[in-house]
Amino acid sequence: MSGQSASSLSELYRGHHGWLFGWLRKKLGCPDNAADMAHDTFVKLLGLDVLPTLQEPRAYLLVAANRLLINQYHRRRVEEETLRSMVVLLDHQVQQGPEQIIAVRQLLGKVLLLLLEELEEKPRKAFLMARVDGCSYADIARHLQVSESSVKQYLAKSLAHCHARLFDALPEGLSDD
Repeated sequence: MSGQSASSLSELYRGHHGWLFGWLRKKLGCPDNAADMAHDTFVKLLGLDVLPTLQEPRAYLLVAANRLLINQYHRRRVEEETLRSMVVLLDHQVQQGPEQIIAVRQLLGKVLLLLLEELEEKPRKAFLMARVDGCSYADIARHLQVSESSVKQYLAKSLAHCHARLFDALPEGLSDD
């Protein structure tokens, strides 16, 4: 971001962050989630090469924040669907003998590792630290030197990736899509 855009973003932040946080707090009902989303909105703007000249800065911020909320909603839906799918797989294992259960779990573990290799480094590390090592979001954030919000996004991205790859690979008729 150029010096001019950075100073414009700084002015935008000082002038509208409190308002955006208040709007998000009313919409989300949670001050912590609202703070994360307000932060993520400005981080998204920071990633722009050039900040456009804004006639209506609050409208622009609302659109940016709403897009992030929609993306978060979609990620959560994919994560929930993935978890439901895993429950179905595990429920079917109950009817099998111990050897089949062990074989299925080993196969799932190998498939998961292969799918995770397709991810970027930070989402992969975050997923493994959370699911294998049992680390908290705060611990993962410190280790990866990112925010807890980024850790949540990495985990959602990892689950969404695995879900998409698994269901794309299923023969027709086996998926619920």
